[in-house]
Amino acid sequence: MPKRIDFMIAGVQKGGTTSLDAYLRQHPDISMAKKKEVHFFDKRPPTGIRPLDYWIYHQQFHWNEKARGAKLGEATPILTWWTGAMERLWRYNPHIKVIMLLRDPVERAWSHFRMDKRLQREGETFSNAIRTERERARRSLPGQDRERSQVSRGFYAHQVRNLKRLFPDEQLLFLRSEDLSASSQPELDKVTDFLGVSRFVFTEEPRHNSATDRETMLPEDRALLQDAYGLDAEETRSLLGWDKGPWSV
Repeated sequence: MPKRIDFMIAGVQKGGTTSLDAYLRQHPDISMAKKKEVHFFDKRPPTGIRPLDYWIYHQQFHWNEKARGAKLGEATPILTWWTGAMERLWRYNPHIKVIMLLRDPVERAWSHFRMDKRLQREGETFSNAIRTERERARRSLPGQDRERSQVSRGFYAHQVRNLKRLFPDEQLLFLRSEDLSASSQPELDKVTDFLGVSRFVFTEEPRHNSATDRETMLPEDRALLQDAYGLDAEETRSLLGWDKGPWSV
């Protein structure tokens, strides 16, 4: 097989992928893409990818690092949610290793909304946004709506099942975002072991892309999301062999 990158941080948005990307840039035997979120596999035509496109993709990496044995990777956290993206990643490299960070889906939706507000991509209140998302997302039919997805991205079970359909367990690593945030080094040890590089004492990274305001979620909105995510979160934990841990649902 021609040269290919070694790993992908493929999910989920607002799950700590920016922090993980920043941590891995510290490791001497890991070479991350020139920028976070290359967005190659989620923006290709659905009919496939021409070989020339891989050359274009590879321009986002420092291939000189590969010569001395570094593992090449990147982070584009929409991939597990975006229809067809993981299949295109498999076609690119069926032996690639995939990391997925999962966060309490209720808190993930809230964080996603607040980011969209800061970026002026959302004009609704949170209460209205989560109650009207399905209707508002119809503007993109028959495709998905990247922006009207604050709720839908938090349904993880089908994303996990699809990863397990495409890749063997030894190529998949699932982490809780809350664990990476609370105690980063043990989680980073899991990542380096998974990637096959030496363990490394990482310098603590500041929190990335976190909101600075103190706005809180309304109790009725939290209750609505907990009810919406309940069965899916339970199925996700069953697929991964996790207990409820720090999640609220």
